[in-house]
Amino acid sequence: MQSNNLLSSLLSSSAQTTSANQMSVPPQQQDPLAQLRDIHVPTEVNIWPLDWGWWVAIAVFLLALFCLYKTITAHIRHNKARKQALALLESISAQQSNWPVALNSILKRTAMSYYPTQQVAGLYGKQWQAFLTSALKSSDSKLESDLGLLVSNVYQATPNPSDFETCKGAVKNWLLKAKLPKNKGAYGGVNDGGLNDGSAHDKQTKEPHHA
Repeated sequence: MQSNNLLSSLLSSSAQTTSANQMSVPPQQQDPLAQLRDIHVPTEVNIWPLDWGWWVAIAVFLLALFCLYKTITAHIRHNKARKQALALLESISAQQSNWPVALNSILKRTAMSYYPTQQVAGLYGKQWQAFLTSALKSSDSKLESDLGLLVSNVYQATPNPSDFETCKGAVKNWLLKAKLPKNKGAYGGVNDGGLNDGSAHDKQTKEPHHA
């Protein structure tokens, strides 16, 4: 009877020891993957509708783009007549018997493209020369003298061929150095761009001129 009780005590003690050993297993010996959490995909970020700040930035950009476009087109429009005059100047040579009139016509047509036709078309001789001088951005005695040489050749029956290069250079320098108004409307007309056709000047040249 006592041996049975002793056997039962040993079995009970062995079971308790085994259970205690199982409970004392250190955490590092457990499966580490079991402690990982599931992967959570971040919520997709939508760019629409745009925040008000983006709308302001877009509006400012479009306004700046429009202003740049207007500035560039205005610059091109303003210089159109000047560029056409410079191109036409290259077609004139000393072999033309009326080269002084042709050179002077370029100046007159260019001036009428930027200034009121009524103000420019009727000018000739000393008055025309004074206008050309007054239109320069700054005083240039050499250019003023060369312009005077051109004006004098216009009224000569036989122009001096040796004056051609000087007169042609004077026309080119005037086209480059003259202060040409950006808004002809401020002078009583509208500058629609391009070189004046010279019809008013042609009508005026039919009348007798005096140098």
